Amino acid sequence: MMLEYLAGEGGLALLDMNPGLVIWTFIVFGIVLFLLSRFAWKPIASALDERANQIHADIQKASDLKDDAERKLAEYMQKLDSLKEEGHAIINEAQEDARKLKDQMLAEARTEADAIKGRALREVGLARDEALRSIHDTVAEVATAVAARILDKNLKASDHADLVQDTLKNINSLN
Repeated sequence: MMLEYLAGEGGLALLDMNPGLVIWTFIVFGIVLFLLSRFAWKPIASALDERANQIHADIQKASDLKDDAERKLAEYMQKLDSLKEEGHAIINEAQEDARKLKDQMLAEARTEADAIKGRALREVGLARDEALRSIHDTVAEVATAVAARILDKNLKASDHADLVQDTLKNINSLN
C-alpha cells in the first residue's frame, strides 16, 4: 500500500532511476559538503574540541579536588587519632595523679593515726604512773599513820585487828 502511494498514478515513479536527477543530487551534495566544510565544519569541530577539552579539564579538576579531599581527610583522621591519644594520655595522667594523691592522703592519715595512738598510749601510761604514784603515796601515808598509831600505843592482838579494820575503812573511803 505504501509502495502504491509512493508510485503515484504512474506506478513506481519515485523509485525510477533518472540519470540527470542522480547527477544533480551528487552536485548539490558536493556543494552542501563544500559549504559545510568551508563555513560550518571548522566551527563545529572546534566547538566539539573545545567541549572535549573543557570536559577533560573538569575531570582533571574533579580528580584534583578528590585527591585534595582525600589528603585533607587523611590529615584530619591523623589529627583526630593524635587528639584521641592525647586525650587518653591526659586521662591516664589524671588517674595516676589521683592514685598518687589517694596514696599520699592514706599515708598521711596512717601517720597521723599512729601519732594519735602514740600520744594516747603515752597519756594512758602517764595516767597509770600517776595513779600508781598516788596509790603508793596513799599507801605510804596510811602505813605511816598505822605505824604511828602502833608506836603510840602498845597493841594487844585485838587492838591490832581493830586498827587494821579502821585503816582498811579509811583506804576504802579515800577511793
